[in-house]
Amino acid sequence: MAASLWMGDLEPYMDENFISRAFATMGETVMSVKIIRNRLTGIPAGYCFVEFADLATAEKCLHKINGKPLPGATPAKRFKLNYATYGKQPDNSPEYSLFVGDLTPDVDDGMLYEFFVKVYPSCRGGKVVLDQTGVSKGYGFVKFTDELEQKRALTECQGAVGLGSKPVRLSVAIPKASRVKPVEYSQMYSYSYNQYYQQYQNYYAQWGYDQNTGSYSYSYPQYGYTQSTMQTYEEVGDDALEDPTPQLDVVEANKEFMEQSEELYDALMDCHWQPLDTVSSEIPAMM
Repeated sequence: MAASLWMGDLEPYMDENFISRAFATMGETVMSVKIIRNRLTGIPAGYCFVEFADLATAEKCLHKINGKPLPGATPAKRFKLNYATYGKQPDNSPEYSLFVGDLTPDVDDGMLYEFFVKVYPSCRGGKVVLDQTGVSKGYGFVKFTDELEQKRALTECQGAVGLGSKPVRLSVAIPKASRVKPVEYSQMYSYSYNQYYQQYQNYYAQWGYDQNTGSYSYSYPQYGYTQSTMQTYEEVGDDALEDPTPQLDVVEANKEFMEQSEELYDALMDCHWQPLDTVSSEIPAMM
């Protein structure tokens, strides 16, 4: 049964013949290409559907050439492929992902996928994260539909060789929305002047005071620190993927925080603002 892949990021000049030749150059045979156009203007919408003989061929092509340079493209482009659903119910199978680090520049999506799928059949795909110039950032992600296989891969392939020229470094990957809440090291300082009278609100407004609370309030953001074997990612495209956050130097962060707090205290002590006795009281001259 025939199966199709979605292909995006197309330039207006990329027609059916161009797409077919590009796949042929990569050693893949396609049955047909359908360029999608704007219904009102007839201008290409920037994507198409590529049909293959069967699902196995389509999946092999997806993992083999996705992310690789698109032959003949000017300016330079890369294959941007995904499964085509044509409005069908998407696969709602749970996904369990691994972060794969220490990848050498020669590793691409297909190599990453093949490294895992030959041992773990539930592996659904691999993605090497690229920078804006198309160069590997040295890490990627692989997805599994079987949690047990994900855990096996984490244990069995930790430090394994055969993918690029360096041993791979693995850890569990979770969406940012599900990120483990970090242990927080924080102190909140608040200095308030609540002695101002309600009837003086309009008078003080011109000096930048809060008319509702009659107070100044200073606070610092919380410092968060965590050590975890889990990395984070978002499933919204390459731009959302980031290199794992380096560990925070807690001692240095606390030292900086305390220095800022002391500066704030000294500044407050130098202000010497005092409440006015009456509406007719004169404002003290600046020193």
